[in-house]
Amino acid sequence: MAITRKSGIFKKWWVRAIRERNYFGFRYWWFNWMLLLAALFLFGFFYFKTDTLSADCPQVDEVNSSIEQIKIALENCCNCAKNKVDSIAVDCPDRILAFQVCNSNAAKDDNFDVYLNEVNIGKLDLNTNQQVGSVFLATNDHSILIKQSDFICPISNMNIYYFDPRIIKFGKNKIRLKNTQNNHNDNLGTIEIRNYLLMGKELSDPCKIKNIPYQMNSGKNFNINFNYTRCCE
Repeated sequence: MAITRKSGIFKKWWVRAIRERNYFGFRYWWFNWMLLLAALFLFGFFYFKTDTLSADCPQVDEVNSSIEQIKIALENCCNCAKNKVDSIAVDCPDRILAFQVCNSNAAKDDNFDVYLNEVNIGKLDLNTNQQVGSVFLATNDHSILIKQSDFICPISNMNIYYFDPRIIKFGKNKIRLKNTQNNHNDNLGTIEIRNYLLMGKELSDPCKIKNIPYQMNSGKNFNINFNYTRCCE
């Protein structure tokens, strides 16, 4: 008899709770609609706010560059042995690829970050009325220097940067000059790509691959593609 009484009490409790909730929902139906609309509004607000922040994030280029660098490393790393010899897309024994970017007209240009195949490999400071610029060498040995140059701008005025030769691809390669400082004098210069003979720690006997002029308004970026399928033009 005691068990029956407890069961009846329990039954009345949950039946009463369901009836109370149904009554509340029936009498205050507008409150339920307000909760639904508020939930939809909050979802839309946070969803679109997050999407906008992602699109305007100033670090997007840096993140993309890092991702591209990781992809290149993974694609070119077969066994990742520590004593692996660096190689580039085109087999040119005893030669190292190099290119110069300079304001060959000796007139002040903008400043740039330089990207090769979307990897940042150095900078350009062209804020002076001289033939200045940068040279980029495809080697991880920072003691290697150019002894005999055929570049249009003097090596003595160049900043030297080194980059991993595995960034170079067989076929189409992309050089991007990303504007970092507008010096308000427009831009006119040259990009000269060479293969240099390596003797000890010195580069000489340049072999021409491509000469690329560039010209754009102040504050602009510049993109150019070049094909690399053999050691010399």
